[in-house]
Amino acid sequence: MASNPAAANADPATAEKPDDWMTSISRQTHGMSSGDRAALRRMQLTRSPGADAVAIKMLLRADVPQSRVKDDWTRLRLIGHFAGLLSGTAALRPHDERRGVGAALFEAGFSEKRLLRLLASRGEALGDQLALAVRILSRERKPVNLWDIYHLLGSDPVKSDAARLRMARHYYAAQAKSN
Repeated sequence: MASNPAAANADPATAEKPDDWMTSISRQTHGMSSGDRAALRRMQLTRSPGADAVAIKMLLRADVPQSRVKDDWTRLRLIGHFAGLLSGTAALRPHDERRGVGAALFEAGFSEKRLLRLLASRGEALGDQLALAVRILSRERKPVNLWDIYHLLGSDPVKSDAARLRMARHYYAAQAKSN
């Protein structure tokens, strides 16, 4: 099941849907200069206006509506940061809707204890736990479903809880396959 309702029935071989921001963000991150990707990776440490400008430029080039960027800046800023981390210095594409975050975390050696801490976190602690998880995922050099991260960070409890359940389901399914 796709996390993005607009892409639920999309054929992966065809072009992206116009409102599939994560695929477009992934493409923009992949095409950035190494300096801009580095700014995205360091944006949580530096908190610089320059890094925010890179994130805004990326989001607007990805056709995320300006009203969404304005209203949902904190969450989209984190998505930009995470996309930069996942893209790394090799300019990889950070998003693949078919690769669940939970399965990727299991494959990366993320412990069950850390997963439970991540899934129980809310607010600022959730952002911190996700940043740790994404840094661990970035070592694997494989994309993940950014829609799950986007929904997990959101204020809609139904979508956030659904993202948590998907993440846990994918983690435990990957764990069962490895046994």
